[in-house]
Amino acid sequence: MTAAATTMQARPLGATARTWVSAALRRPALLGGAGLLLALVVFCFIGPLLRPFGPNEISGLPLAAPDAVHWLGTDDLGRDVFVRLAVGGHSSLAISFFAATLAALVGTAIGLAAGLWGRWLDAGLMVCVELVLAVPAILLALCAVTIFGGSIPAVIGVLAIAAVPEFARLVRAKCLELRELDFVLSARVSGVGASRIALRHLLPNTFSVIVVQFANTAAISILLEASLSYLGLSVQPPTPSWGRMIFDAQTYMTIAPWLAVAPLLAILALSSGWGLVGESLANRRRRVD
Repeated sequence: MTAAATTMQARPLGATARTWVSAALRRPALLGGAGLLLALVVFCFIGPLLRPFGPNEISGLPLAAPDAVHWLGTDDLGRDVFVRLAVGGHSSLAISFFAATLAALVGTAIGLAAGLWGRWLDAGLMVCVELVLAVPAILLALCAVTIFGGSIPAVIGVLAIAAVPEFARLVRAKCLELRELDFVLSARVSGVGASRIALRHLLPNTFSVIVVQFANTAAISILLEASLSYLGLSVQPPTPSWGRMIFDAQTYMTIAPWLAVAPLLAILALSSGWGLVGESLANRRRRVD
C-alpha cells in the first residue's frame, strides 16, 4: 500500500466535485466535449423555434434539397428535416442522460453495499451482476424492449439495467481498496454506522470512478438507443428519432443523401461529446491515482 493511500482522508462530496470542476476548466478535451454537448442541447430545444414548421407538418415538396426555406431539405413526405432532427434529439438527449443517471444510482448502491459489507452479500450481488454481464447489452435491450414496448421510460430502464454492472463492479473494487485504509478503520472503531461510512467516507472517494463511467455510459446509450430506434423498437412514429430517420433514408441515399447524413452526424456528435468528456475525466483520474 502506498504512502498516499495510507494517508487518504475522507472528503466531503461537495469538495470533491469542486476539485474536479476546477481541474476540468484546465482541460481542452473536456471543455470541447462539454461545449459540443451544450451546442446540441441548444440546437434541440431552440432549433424548432427558428423555423415555422412542425415536425410532422408537410411544408414542401418531397425530397427537396436544402435551401433558404428548408435548411436541411425535406424528407420523402415533404417534412422539414431540420425541425425533425432537432425534435428527434429530445429523446436521444433524455434517454442518454437519464439511463446513465439511473444506472449510476443503482450500480453505485450495489457497489457500495458489496464493497463495504462483503461476505455473503458481496457474493450474492456479484452473481447477479455477472449474470447481467453475461448477456450482450444490445441483445438484452432487444428482448426487454420487445416485451415491454418502446416507450422512452422503457428504453431508459432497459439501457440502465445493461449499464448497472459496470458501475457496480467499479465502485465495489474501489470500496474494497478504501475499506482497509486508516480513516475507514478509524470510523468503524469509533462506532460509526455502515451507512454513514458508505455515504460520508466511501462515496466521495469513488466520485471520480462514477463520473468517468457516467460519461462513458451516456455515450454508449446514444448508440444503443439509435440502434433500437433504427429497428423500430424505441420511439415510435410519428415522433421523430435519429435512428428511425436513418432507416427511412436508406431508400433515398443516392438521390437525397442529406436525409441520412444529418441524423448520422447528430448521433456522432452527441456520442463524441460524451466520449470526450469521459476520456478527459479518465485521464484526470489516472493522474490523480
